[in-house]
Amino acid sequence: MSVNKQPPVAAANDERSALADLKALLVGPEQAAIAQLRQESDDHEIQAQRIAEHLPNALRGAYERSSSDLTDALEPPVSACLEDAVQRRPGFFADILYPVMGPAIRRSITQAMKSLVQQINETLEHSLTIKGISWRIEAARSGVPFGEVVLRHTLRYRVEEAFLIQNGSGLLIRHVGQRSEHARDADAVSAMLTAIRDFTRDTMEPDSEDTRLESVDVGDHTLWLVHGPDAYLACAIRGIPPLGLRNALNDVLEEIHHRHTFLLEQFTGNATTTAPLVPLLDRCLQSEREQAAGRRFPWPLLIVSLLLIGALGWWLITAWQDSSRAQIEQQRLQQAVDGLKRAPGILVTDVVYDGERVRVAGLNDPLLPPPAKLLDTAGLAADRYTLTFRPFESDEPDAALARARQRLAPPDSVALRLDDRRLIISGNAADAWRQRAELLAPTVPGIDSVDTQALDDIDARLLRELRAALLPPDGVTIRVQDGHATLGGRAPLAWINALDGSLPALDGLQSLQHVQLTPLEDGRLSQLVALINAAEVPFVDGIVLGDAQAAQVDRIGAMIAEAHQHATDLGRTMRVQIIGRTDGIGSVEQNHFVASQRAERVAERLRINALPMPKLELRSVTQPPGISQPDVSLRRVEFRVNGIDDR
Repeated sequence: MSVNKQPPVAAANDERSALADLKALLVGPEQAAIAQLRQESDDHEIQAQRIAEHLPNALRGAYERSSSDLTDALEPPVSACLEDAVQRRPGFFADILYPVMGPAIRRSITQAMKSLVQQINETLEHSLTIKGISWRIEAARSGVPFGEVVLRHTLRYRVEEAFLIQNGSGLLIRHVGQRSEHARDADAVSAMLTAIRDFTRDTMEPDSEDTRLESVDVGDHTLWLVHGPDAYLACAIRGIPPLGLRNALNDVLEEIHHRHTFLLEQFTGNATTTAPLVPLLDRCLQSEREQAAGRRFPWPLLIVSLLLIGALGWWLITAWQDSSRAQIEQQRLQQAVDGLKRAPGILVTDVVYDGERVRVAGLNDPLLPPPAKLLDTAGLAADRYTLTFRPFESDEPDAALARARQRLAPPDSVALRLDDRRLIISGNAADAWRQRAELLAPTVPGIDSVDTQALDDIDARLLRELRAALLPPDGVTIRVQDGHATLGGRAPLAWINALDGSLPALDGLQSLQHVQLTPLEDGRLSQLVALINAAEVPFVDGIVLGDAQAAQVDRIGAMIAEAHQHATDLGRTMRVQIIGRTDGIGSVEQNHFVASQRAERVAERLRINALPMPKLELRSVTQPPGISQPDVSLRRVEFRVNGIDDR
């Protein structure tokens, strides 16, 4: 059996095979290109080089398509880079900006100074003339600033406001003006202008493109409208503008359309995108003033020079007057301080002059006039001096006498006088006060001795005068101490009541007390009460009053009436109980009836006498039943006085 051997088949991945050669012919170039692209994409240097080649064209195209989008995208990173670079290298940026900032600052300052000098010259020129005076009166009458009035009369024309407004929509694209306070009303102005323009066009010839509002006169302002394809320019002009101004405004509007066509077409109300228009619109704010006719004699300058000379002379005179016044004030301060040093009771230890003020320190006696009062008397105002004084006790006669009065506290009846450091006391005073004065007076600075020979004992004098004025009855004692009188003992109530009036008009009498006095009526009342409580009216039998019993009741009634009168005078309330008793023989009811009838018969007898009686209370007392041997002494009527001691 024979086997045919076939040649071996080459592997597909064998690079030496014919298949591999075919594959290389078919896809070899593409694979090489892919490998090269992969290598280039992984190589950052190549990528950076390619981006650098195409970045300018890409930025230029993005700006042409939408400048606002590109600006918004680049603003954050560029601002952050600049801020970081300035913080890290401030000196580098200062060196870069120095050639630019220096000339710009100098030019700005020069222009501002020229404008200021020109404004000052114009103001001075017109202020010192008849016309300027009339303008100033006009400014005061109308409330308009003087500079504004001068500008109104000397200005030929001035473009004060410029509005760039989009056609069709009437949106305000940008506004510039001489005064910034109208900027907040710019949108309303643009809307009204658009409405007026459309109204004029629709009213005159609605279908004609040539019918356009060109000018509007409003008071001393003229409003010029310059029209363009995408926007129109509205300018508020004060004064009479020349015809050439409209050509200048047309040039500005044409340049805006030429350089910012895309911005005008795509404007939707975002004011931040219109910043590039400001330099062009600022060219619209033109003005022209009247030129002075000929050169005149500089009367204003002469007047100003005379005023300056007068002001200088006034300043010199004022300075001389101030210097003279300062010298006079200094002399016044010196004289006031010298007077303060000579004043009694004041010891000056330090004086400091500080310009027109003076600071004084020292000691002063508080019982003498204070230093501030002395300086006020000298004519110094309170803001001209500062005082720092401490109190001390001086031996000046006035201070010693005032301090003696303060320390001794003499009564009104005593007079004090100082004679060569000797205190003389006269008048009337208590002996205790005299002894105290003799002890304390030498302790006062400025007093060496005390003389009390002219001082009477006020207590002894008052005792004599009180006895003569009151005429006290026997049994009344009078004691006087330090001007206070005290009465004691027993006296009639009428005499005691007479003491409740005003004090006797005796010099030095401070008070009169009589609470220790006991009325004589009080003792008599106690005696009568004891007699009434011990009195009895006996009954032989039954309830009939005999002649003897009636006489006994009358005597007892007289005592009760007298006691009632004394109690009333003493302000007390008196009650009398009439108690009927029995011997206990018989029933309880019989004994109670007999006892109550006996008390009633006695009360009736008392009432018959018509004497002033207190309140009578009837009471019956019976013995318990069952008594075999009667007690005759129990057949009686007793009396009990109540209420006398209820105070």
